[in-house]
Amino acid sequence: MSFEIAKAGWVYRLSSVLRRWKRNWFVLYTDGVLKYFESPNSHVAEEAYVVRTKCLLIKTGSQVANVTPPPGLDVNSLLMLVFVGDQALTLCAESLDDMKAWQMSLEETRVISRPDNPPPYACAPPPPPYSTQNVTVVPGYSGQPYYGPHPPPYMVQQPGTTIIYTDQPNYYYRRGYDGGDVAMGVVAGAALGSLMWGPLLWW
Repeated sequence: MSFEIAKAGWVYRLSSVLRRWKRNWFVLYTDGVLKYFESPNSHVAEEAYVVRTKCLLIKTGSQVANVTPPPGLDVNSLLMLVFVGDQALTLCAESLDDMKAWQMSLEETRVISRPDNPPPYACAPPPPPYSTQNVTVVPGYSGQPYYGPHPPPYMVQQPGTTIIYTDQPNYYYRRGYDGGDVAMGVVAGAALGSLMWGPLLWW
């Protein structure tokens, strides 16, 4: 709820049960919530109305039929808020100018919408499909050796030409053997053999 006040002041309210006028302190907030209090020093509202989403129509003056204003006030100061569900709030301002000021403030909060449901985030359109022009598909995997199974497709794009390296079906990429691996195997075998024959030589 917003605590920014659009308008506040004394307004007469017609009770719904006894049909009697009572003077209350009304506060209209910028988010369209209308509250009335017993006095300006009251911290708890007696009632609250959501004008922005619940108010269907605002009647003024002679449009408010079958209602007698409080003593000393004119019928042109009457104000009625018609809500959904056949509910109505009948008010009477202390002057014609004050009634017009309340009418203007209520109409503004009633038509101004708050972004409760912001628009969805804008999504970038999907990229267009790759053109088949100037595209070369080469089996195998380019770049550094890939030691795991099923290497992903590898694509290299050059000016004017796109080269796509794809995995060969039913094949896995294994690390090749070279001379260094053979030499390391020979050294390891010799060291293991010396450890095994060493005790026999000392007997």
